[in-house]
Amino acid sequence: MDSDEHKLDTDEITAHLDRGWDLVQSGDLARAEVAAENVLALDAESPEAFTLLGGIAAAKGEFEEALDHYRKATELDPEFVDPLLYAAEARLADGGNIDEALRLCDQALEVAEEEEDYLDALLLKSEALLQKGDLEAASETLEDLPPQDLPEAAYHLRAGRVLLETGDLDRAEEHLRRALARAPDLTDALHALGVLHEERGDAEKMVAANLQVRQADLKEPAPPWGIPQARFEALAEEALAELPEKLRKLLENVPVVAADYPAIELVSDGGDPRMMGFFAGVPYPEKASVGGLPHLDCVYLYQRNIERYARSTVEVEDEIRKTLIHETGHFFGLSEEELEALGLG
Repeated sequence: MDSDEHKLDTDEITAHLDRGWDLVQSGDLARAEVAAENVLALDAESPEAFTLLGGIAAAKGEFEEALDHYRKATELDPEFVDPLLYAAEARLADGGNIDEALRLCDQALEVAEEEEDYLDALLLKSEALLQKGDLEAASETLEDLPPQDLPEAAYHLRAGRVLLETGDLDRAEEHLRRALARAPDLTDALHALGVLHEERGDAEKMVAANLQVRQADLKEPAPPWGIPQARFEALAEEALAELPEKLRKLLENVPVVAADYPAIELVSDGGDPRMMGFFAGVPYPEKASVGGLPHLDCVYLYQRNIERYARSTVEVEDEIRKTLIHETGHFFGLSEEELEALGLG
């Protein structure tokens, strides 16, 4: 093959890969698979193509298949950072082996040559340590971040979120404000600042930040994996049907309302603008057996917030169930441990 033909193949492969990842982001996984197959037709041992196939499988929630593709990509190119990081993310998303995710992050740190690859690996390692519950190690890991501004606002956001969870509020605020300085419309950073103000007990600043977040979120379109409202409501009904008969009986007169976002009054009163569900009323164990004032109980599910949290249609459907069960658990006055014991956690 002469140099012109090789360049043509390389350009075509790059175009297919770029298109494939764009399609994954838009939720068009069938056409993304076609893009990956087109790459393999040109280069049967393309680690990038197998990484793309892994990303497609992960978007479907098929994490074991995703890991198989990432392993293949790493076998083909042991110094390719992307499949290592995506495999670590798959381990974390699947609630699987966090220690394996940490091993993959360390492997990525060893081979990372580009600054952005190094930052991705370091931040993902801190997030994995946070998920493991090792707050001290998560915070210490971020001490290796360079002191200057990072290349993208998203890096500061990720660092700020980890530090917020570890309780290192001063360092968290520094990163979140750097993120907003780089990207003033980055509402995820503003939302995290609202949480930070809450942790400090500054209700006024928290509400101000949360109202800005709500206003910005209202303008955003539904994500590609969003579902019709009728389907959303049907899934909520299916989740209700999973409850034991005794609990369903108690919920007969408690409406489940699907809404896009929390009402402005709820946010003004200190509610999280990105909450996925909310129980309004008096928990069942606290209701008077006779007499007393009547209470209007209601369970709200916030569709756009659930879709925001999820990364695929499969995750949306799973999160509806989790959120509904969590909020009905509030109605019954059940703890998280009690929900788990009932098989409803």
